[in-house]
Amino acid sequence: MNLMQDAQQILKGFTILVVEDNELNQQVIKEILRHSGAAVTIAEHGREALDILSKESFDGVLMDIQMPVMDGLETTQIIRANARWADLPIIALTANTGQHYRNLCQHTGMNDFLAKPINPDMLINTLLKWLVPRC
Repeated sequence: MNLMQDAQQILKGFTILVVEDNELNQQVIKEILRHSGAAVTIAEHGREALDILSKESFDGVLMDIQMPVMDGLETTQIIRANARWADLPIIALTANTGQHYRNLCQHTGMNDFLAKPINPDMLINTLLKWLVPRC
């Protein structure tokens, strides 16, 4: 099933924090998510993501692994150390698709793993797997 053709409002009501330093990747992910109905906030590195999380509430986080200032693994460890964000779904985004990176992501508390370049259907399917509708 091609979700992008039918995804007009499949993520309506969800808020997603995208932590990604590459502008092109930011634009692509933002467009996919907005087309699917989600509200999107962009952070360019982990430190900025933590600042945003301290002020706003999100349904999920898409987390790049390799970024300047603070990488995705360190950021995830800090998020997971805070009980407020214990159940926040965090999905890794990385071009490093080897098992070693998958294990690192899982070990730091990430819920899932997406390879770059981003496949729109995989992105939507992965988010739907982890996002919990608000009552």
